Amino acid sequence: MNPKIFLPVLLFLLCFGISYVFIMDIETPIPEPTPKADKKTETIYFGVISRYSPRSIVSGYQPLMEYLTNNTPYNFKLKLSRNYLETVDQLAGGRIDFASLGNYTYIHAHKNHGVRCIAMPINDDGNIENYDDIIVPQNSDIENLVELAGKSFAFASKQSFSSWMGIWMLKQAGVELSDLSHYENLSYHDLVAEKVLRGDFDAGMVKSVVAQSYEESGIRILARSPAIPSVPLVAASHVDTSRIRIVQAALLKLSSLIENGDISTSGWDTEVANGFVAGHDSLFTFPRQLLDDIEQEM
Repeated sequence: MNPKIFLPVLLFLLCFGISYVFIMDIETPIPEPTPKADKKTETIYFGVISRYSPRSIVSGYQPLMEYLTNNTPYNFKLKLSRNYLETVDQLAGGRIDFASLGNYTYIHAHKNHGVRCIAMPINDDGNIENYDDIIVPQNSDIENLVELAGKSFAFASKQSFSSWMGIWMLKQAGVELSDLSHYENLSYHDLVAEKVLRGDFDAGMVKSVVAQSYEESGIRILARSPAIPSVPLVAASHVDTSRIRIVQAALLKLSSLIENGDISTSGWDTEVANGFVAGHDSLFTFPRQLLDDIEQEM
């Protein structure tokens, strides 16, 4: 056979044979595509004290988790707690790495577990001033704190600083807890507002952001507290300095991103929706002194 004819025929038969084998091999499974390895292999757990209902916390703080995941090398996951002290226990036990605490829980966690304040949320005015409000129903005839003697009063958790601030403000007005007809500590700030609104209690103490959110529903602010620091974001003692610096840097750049219109924080929890400044323990001198004064008297 002419070599010029034989070689093309041979190549054709060889290619046909190989194709036939692959086409007819229906027993061999088709290999699955190999997924790309996730670059973020480390998960960081972030806790929030149970100042609000779980639904409110997830709604308000999950966007912050997504922001931190997108702006750090870590995957951030929200971890809820059943009460304020459980979040502190989670920090102390290494089950969470960062958390949003309150003044009361921070002071005790710092003293007992070496928790560090790394960032403070700023408000609409760009500062860290925070307030608590004593509230009454809009149609209440109570006009001042003195008139709360003989009335019923609702506080949030005993581990909420607002509860201690409420006791302090009542004392300043000459009203002791024993002068109230009845008082109770409830689980969440929004539950306090709802029960005051329904008339279950004559008055209550809540965070100012909660009081303001219920004003249109029929809540009236009777008295406002002195300024206290905003809710601190903290790092557990087991978190190394390099991780803290990375997370803190992401938190601190948020305000400029908001100001430049590079990110929208619509729907975020009100207390973290304006960004952060660096935090440090010396900011808590007044809350610490207030707690010392009341705890010595009780």
